[in-house]
Amino acid sequence: MKLFNLVPTKILSQQAKKPSGLIERYIMPILFAGNADLNILAKKSLELTEHDRVLEIGFGPGKLLNEMATIVDFVEGIDFSKTMVAKAKRLNKHHITNNKMNIQQGDCSKLPYIDNSFDKICSVNTLYFWEKPEIQLQEIFRVVKPEGKIILGFRNKEQMQSLNLDKNIFNIYTTDEIVKLLANIGFSNINIKEKDGKPFMSYCAVAIKKS
Repeated sequence: MKLFNLVPTKILSQQAKKPSGLIERYIMPILFAGNADLNILAKKSLELTEHDRVLEIGFGPGKLLNEMATIVDFVEGIDFSKTMVAKAKRLNKHHITNNKMNIQQGDCSKLPYIDNSFDKICSVNTLYFWEKPEIQLQEIFRVVKPEGKIILGFRNKEQMQSLNLDKNIFNIYTTDEIVKLLANIGFSNINIKEKDGKPFMSYCAVAIKKS
């Protein structure tokens, strides 16, 4: 991990938020590999079924999208990084060609979908970058169907504080704070799922939009 010490904290944090350029090409894949446990937990927590219509927000290189498309009828993905959109489209070309997936660049503070569009929505390692998370969570609440499920994959505050991150870019939370955020938006049946891993535990907040 000595390679990370050569990159200034602010630049590395900015790349984690919105990957691009040479740092994305050579360093970010190492960080994305660390998302594997979170993606496994998120996928399990979604409890996907064949006829689900699913949205992933902030899909990065598109690996979780790829896995979900082998299970469900249709998957949508939105990410505000042009670089990640291009990479995910290459990885998922087969699913896109077969009309099982649609990927687009966009901002999750104003999701380009009609109300009650999705059975399930997931987002992994993105909550940190939402300056006012209430805005994004309200949009997620709007586009998920009544009785639909959302999953937020994250590392908790204690873990994030041990990393060399720019506090002006990363907003970090305890599990209790995330439960409170979701409850304030109107989500119900909120619980936190955990998965052991190295070097960190993985957490997923699971919530339902009651009808």
